[in-house]
Amino acid sequence: MAGFVQDSGMLRWLVVAGFVMAAVIVVGRLAAVRPVGGGEVLAGNGFRVDQESDAAHLLMCLVMLAMLVFPAAADPRALRGVLTAMIVVYAAVLMGRILRWRSVSVATFAYHLLAAGAMLYAMSGHAERGMHMHMAGGPAPAPMLVLAALFTADAVVMAVPASRRALWHMFPHAVGTGSKAVFPHLVMDLGTAYMLVLAAAG
Repeated sequence: MAGFVQDSGMLRWLVVAGFVMAAVIVVGRLAAVRPVGGGEVLAGNGFRVDQESDAAHLLMCLVMLAMLVFPAAADPRALRGVLTAMIVVYAAVLMGRILRWRSVSVATFAYHLLAAGAMLYAMSGHAERGMHMHMAGGPAPAPMLVLAALFTADAVVMAVPASRRALWHMFPHAVGTGSKAVFPHLVMDLGTAYMLVLAAAG
């Protein structure tokens, strides 16, 4: 996949810029929260802030930036280890929310688990290359393209204010419906789809 990342030119750096901006926004959200009763925190705009979800966004941004900025130098085994650890933590957090039935945040955190799982699936098969000259290739392209289409469709829904508000009413979450609040989610959608397409092509 490293060759395809390096050959994607301007698009690659646009995606990098998007992840950097998303990371800055998430860090700003985490820094601006203030505690209220019941263990909740609020941002300056009055919306509830899901700090665990913001932290998950930030981790995914950092992992994907490492893959995009240093595609040849990033150790696939290390990336797989990080993604596996993230999936374990995300699954534990999600299970805890399901058991407490925090319906406001269950669907949101399930998204993070799906994104991390998709990236781990895309990375499978890469860790062994270089150790065995004729190692079989990575995962089948079709599932990755299906996942890329799902993340792209979610990005389209989140980009349109009316559909975004409708989705928020069906699955309330802590980021609200403002364009700045959903920007990290859009970047994660499109960036994950981009990485999946590259992995399928490579």
